Amino acid sequence: MKKTKQAGWLELVILVLAISLLGQLASAQTSQLDRLKSGIAYFEGGQTAEAKTIFDKLIAEKFVNNDLYYYLGAVLIKQNNPEAALTYFNKIVQAAPASPYGYIGLGQYYTKKANYASAETQLNLAIQKDANCAEAYFHRGLLRGYQKKLDLAIADLEKCLQLKGNHAYGHYQLGLAYNQKGRKDLMIVHFNKFVYLAPNAPEAPQVRSLLSRVG
Repeated sequence: MKKTKQAGWLELVILVLAISLLGQLASAQTSQLDRLKSGIAYFEGGQTAEAKTIFDKLIAEKFVNNDLYYYLGAVLIKQNNPEAALTYFNKIVQAAPASPYGYIGLGQYYTKKANYASAETQLNLAIQKDANCAEAYFHRGLLRGYQKKLDLAIADLEKCLQLKGNHAYGHYQLGLAYNQKGRKDLMIVHFNKFVYLAPNAPEAPQVRSLLSRVG
């Protein structure tokens, strides 16, 4: 009888320890997700260095997350390290082939390499995967801008903002595009939105200066 009670207590202790451990793991993952969201907010606001600091720490912690891979890859593209970015984009394609983000990443990689045909193939594939992905239209808009297809670029950037109105760099790039079209009125609208959404972006001082001159 005594051994049975001891076995029961042992099972109870093991159960309590297991529940505690699961709670700690869940708490740690929540903390990592919160930090990832913070890093993404920095990135979307143009604060690339701050974003990368957070992303690098999460990678060092071996945090497995496709959003982390995408945004870290996007940071590396901005920092002119496309080969390192490619590693993370390929991770997404392998782990989540139905997600558009791996293909958006590959589109950025090929754009950086000035291989515009391959970039367009990947971005079109991303849109096939998810026709409501604002990020896919944003990067295809950038690509079409590089190809001097200004009207098509504007159409994609407008679609991006239709899907995600607070996409700061969507407003920035659309402001640039409308400036090229001679539509100062629309340029002002989108540049004002950009500096509101990304006040600490590296482009913000120049945009504010331009707005002060044309306003």
